[in-house]
Amino acid sequence: MNILKNIKLSEERAGVLQVYKTEKLNLFSIALVKNQMLKKHHTTVPTLLTMLKGKIEFEIEGKVLEFSEFDIYEIPVSVEHEVRGIDPENIFTLTQER
Repeated sequence: MNILKNIKLSEERAGVLQVYKTEKLNLFSIALVKNQMLKKHHTTVPTLLTMLKGKIEFEIEGKVLEFSEFDIYEIPVSVEHEVRGIDPENIFTLTQER
């Protein structure tokens, strides 16, 4: 599967594409257009963010981190965070251990 060819970008809502899922692993991709937000939320399982295309601002614990293509970041469990797309097309994967 080619993630960049299969994920949908939309002004109305973030694009979500299930890439791979087993009992132990969940891999999905998120697509955001410029200024589109994933409002404050948290993860309950260990999650690794990997940027594929574009740039995002990742706000966590009062800090704003910027991630661009091929950056990775381990998202802390149970810590609220928010994500905003910076470029016209922003695509990243989230890998979760179950």
